[in-house]
Amino acid sequence: MIVGAGVHGLSTALHLAEQQGTGDGVVVLDKTRVGAGASGISGGIVRNFYLSAAMNEIVRRSVDIFELDPHLFGFRRVGYVAVVPAVQADELERIAEQHRDVGYASKLVLGEDAVRRHMETIFPDWRARGSTALLHEERGGWADPTATLAALEGMARAAGVTIREGVEVTGFGLAGSAVAGIDTTAGTIAGDLVVLAPGPWARDLCRMLGTPEALGFHYWQVREGEYLHETAALAPRSPVVHLDADEPLPGLPPSWGIYFRPGLGRGAAVGGLPLPLDPECELDPYGSSHPDLGVTSREFDEGVTAALAWALGRFEGGLEQWTCSSYAAQTGFTPDSYPIVDWLGENVYAVLDSNHGFKMLALGKLAAAELLGERQAALDAFRLSRLASGALHPTSSSPYPWT
Repeated sequence: MIVGAGVHGLSTALHLAEQQGTGDGVVVLDKTRVGAGASGISGGIVRNFYLSAAMNEIVRRSVDIFELDPHLFGFRRVGYVAVVPAVQADELERIAEQHRDVGYASKLVLGEDAVRRHMETIFPDWRARGSTALLHEERGGWADPTATLAALEGMARAAGVTIREGVEVTGFGLAGSAVAGIDTTAGTIAGDLVVLAPGPWARDLCRMLGTPEALGFHYWQVREGEYLHETAALAPRSPVVHLDADEPLPGLPPSWGIYFRPGLGRGAAVGGLPLPLDPECELDPYGSSHPDLGVTSREFDEGVTAALAWALGRFEGGLEQWTCSSYAAQTGFTPDSYPIVDWLGENVYAVLDSNHGFKMLALGKLAAAELLGERQAALDAFRLSRLASGALHPTSSSPYPWT
């Protein structure tokens, strides 16, 4: 029984069916519908911009899956460019070395003049200042979440997996550390094995299980959207750009960051820094449906459009030149903001991605192998025990709290 029909729940179900040769007995429950949570509204960014070597390996495996059929998965391999100020330059050097170790193609560029020249080959009107390092991932890019979810759902159903939408988990019948049954709005469902892949609802499900890890989840309001400029646009095959900077701009903190890529239409998909939320924040209604937590502000739109104009001359001008369709969503993170993929009980397994989403599509394949009895060394860095032992993933100087 898999709880959650997002990218990780569907991926785990699909690979379980493939690895055991049948989807019989593999059931996915979702309280609303496939992709109704974080997966469905994700920007779908696929990047390997992590100081954690273990994350670099998982992302490489995930890109391998996307590249099996880019069209089916809606994957645009346009590249991903991280552009950073001096305080992060040594971090990019470490990441580039780790990329080489795992066989993931990327190009490191150091020095302000060299960074500017490289960016001008992509965007002739590039004019951001103070960037002293960049890392250009050749295999990165972005995926259309609707296409990725449809592919995973279709493949899972074709393999014999049962997906039950509109079935909400309300509790667990426990026998020691094992789950004997799942209480749902459709009645009690028996199952020998339970897999949790619930995105931000991990907090609530862990509490139903009585696991103390529920106390460690924290929440951020992510903010992004589609921005349409009156006269200018990004070329459809432009790479995804992550730009961190420490030059003050109106409406932005002293150290800020944005990421942008071509949108599905003529606009640009743009995201900015998140805001911390109360650990007990409401999760329903989710995302843009929430009257308070699902909305951004004029100040946010002013900040990200000012950052775009600072980076690219084509976007020079004020907010009045933009049509902004931004939104926000509640996103849940583990104590160190990296995934937990491990057993939580005798027959309870968790794939808690900590909002890393499409970049970690391979978690489902690895989790399925473990569920069938084959321990995966690639998941050792994501065990629950690291929180007690202090074997945490490295943290970055990036203004983003999860990089």
